[in-house]
Amino acid sequence: MFRSLSVLLSITLLSLSSAAQLQTSDEEGLGQIAALKKLNKKARYGAYLIEKELSFSTGKGITGSPVVTAQEAGKVEMVSIENKVNVGYLLPYNQFVKLTDYDFGIFYKNKFKSQKYPPVKVSLTDESIFMDDNYGQVYGFEAAESGQRCRFVYNYEYTDAKYLTRLFFHETFPVKETHISFKVPSWLELEILEKNFAGYKVKKEIKKEKQYNVYTYTAENLPGIRQEPASLARPYYLPHLVITVRSYTVGQQKMNGFKSLDDMYNWYNFLYRKAANQPEVLKAQVTQLLQGKTSDEEKVKALYYWVQDNIRYVAFEEGYAGFVPQTVQEVYKNKYGDCKGMANLLTEMLKLAGYNAHFAWIGTREIPYDRTEVQSLCVDNHAICVLYLKGNTYFLDGTEKYAPFGRNAYRIQGKNVLVQDGDKYKVEKVPPAVPAENLISTKASLVLKGNKITGHVTMTFDGESRSFFHYIYNNIPAPKRKSFITRLVELQNGNTEATNIKTSDFKDRDIPLVLEGDIEISNQVTQVDKLCYTSIDFFPGTFSGFIPDDERQNPIDMDHVFLANDEVTLELPANAKMQAAPANFQSSFNNNSMDASYTTVGNKIVLKKKMSLTSPVINNADFAGWKAFLNKIREFNRSNVTIKLQ
Repeated sequence: MFRSLSVLLSITLLSLSSAAQLQTSDEEGLGQIAALKKLNKKARYGAYLIEKELSFSTGKGITGSPVVTAQEAGKVEMVSIENKVNVGYLLPYNQFVKLTDYDFGIFYKNKFKSQKYPPVKVSLTDESIFMDDNYGQVYGFEAAESGQRCRFVYNYEYTDAKYLTRLFFHETFPVKETHISFKVPSWLELEILEKNFAGYKVKKEIKKEKQYNVYTYTAENLPGIRQEPASLARPYYLPHLVITVRSYTVGQQKMNGFKSLDDMYNWYNFLYRKAANQPEVLKAQVTQLLQGKTSDEEKVKALYYWVQDNIRYVAFEEGYAGFVPQTVQEVYKNKYGDCKGMANLLTEMLKLAGYNAHFAWIGTREIPYDRTEVQSLCVDNHAICVLYLKGNTYFLDGTEKYAPFGRNAYRIQGKNVLVQDGDKYKVEKVPPAVPAENLISTKASLVLKGNKITGHVTMTFDGESRSFFHYIYNNIPAPKRKSFITRLVELQNGNTEATNIKTSDFKDRDIPLVLEGDIEISNQVTQVDKLCYTSIDFFPGTFSGFIPDDERQNPIDMDHVFLANDEVTLELPANAKMQAAPANFQSSFNNNSMDASYTTVGNKIVLKKKMSLTSPVINNADFAGWKAFLNKIREFNRSNVTIKLQ
């Protein structure tokens, strides 16, 4: 959502009314610029002050029972840092979070003058979250000069405070000061969890006001959070608050919100049951898919792979379908659904086949919370099917288009799962990621002939590395897929040309993916008298995009673990021998490591490399060490072997 807001805001501001507004800069605005530029020298606009005040009352929920509601009154004061810059603010809303009032004013002479034109409505659909009926309203203006100010005043209403899940302090632009306050009445037990405060200037103040406790958080000097590739999800490192209504009293009756995981499950299960499934419409399809299948594994694969292949993932839901799955008859008829719809369909198909299958909720690795600590809707953003078969537990994700049965996607590995089981539930845990299960193997048999090297290359991808290959391969234009494979067989070396390329059957999920071909390497051999210098090492070019530059702001998340085994042999001409080679290499950083060695076997030089990526997250404090680790690998890679010719 954070990325969606920043991108959409930039696009939408360009479409706002371009009519000239009455506006002036003043000393206060110019003073605000100086403070904001200290936070971000490249920022074009920022906010000097953001205030959010939350209060609570009660209303009627969808079951007819009382629920806690929340009201948020906000004020955002912004200033242009540069001339001719679009300044704007976007407020998201959905069925449970209503934007009840919104005013936008531009500073003119000695006051903020309210603008009359309507805001722009934009869709904020994001496939990574449940709530997919999100929209936003944007107000903004083009500031002619630096120092021109605007003010946004708004009111939110959370019709059910379950959907008030968390609040962040940072924005995509620099903020001098943010205040978030909660006016909590005595009848409400509200939990406010403070996350990632260490290293940030965040103050907490508690005041007693008659029948209320007022909690105020103040954060200062917040640089704008940029969108950067391969960034760690922001809940892991940015300060924020996770809010949970634990209990509340209406009249003389005390009622539970999410007092425990039991309460959270009861709410989930209530919404899950709102999907009026008619599984009988699936019987013919299930019967057809099981024809000729004798073993349980064959039958489960037939159903699982059919959902992967025939149901298109579309993040499209409305209203309560933020947590209510589409019915199986809808998904089957339309041949598309979101994660909940696909999990619901797969679960019912497996049940019809006689298997112990269950719908389940899970948070992907984008979410750092553990449901044993946090009972809030922000804990889960995904749905899968859990299958119990012959004493084993399988986690089946229909949205993983290329996942073989028994292999779990990295994004859910190590995460716990809330499994629907009637009035009861189970909590399971997906096995953690193991690099050895995600193998990338490269074998190259090369021959030195004069000033060229020829040979054959075979690359094997298994586990998550296989799925990662498919993800890239199937998301690039079809005409470019051949060149993508060719580039891999050429070991991403600009001096290499590959021919006679062959691949394994990409449609067979149950075998490793294999690429192979003949190669010829030119311009990589230097001969001086009777000595020949060359290299048969190929630096893992995929790491180039994960080397932070000096302006990198966000922690890096490479989003997968793997084990890479390389073996390269170079057959030498008759009577030639290796005279010198790089010494054995070993380097490690944060449980990531690489080992490499050169040996001779007869008239062949053998290079063996083993690289293990176990810790794919690189925090800012580790940037220097990470770069040093990769630079050591690069230096080893750049070293030549020396061959004495006869």
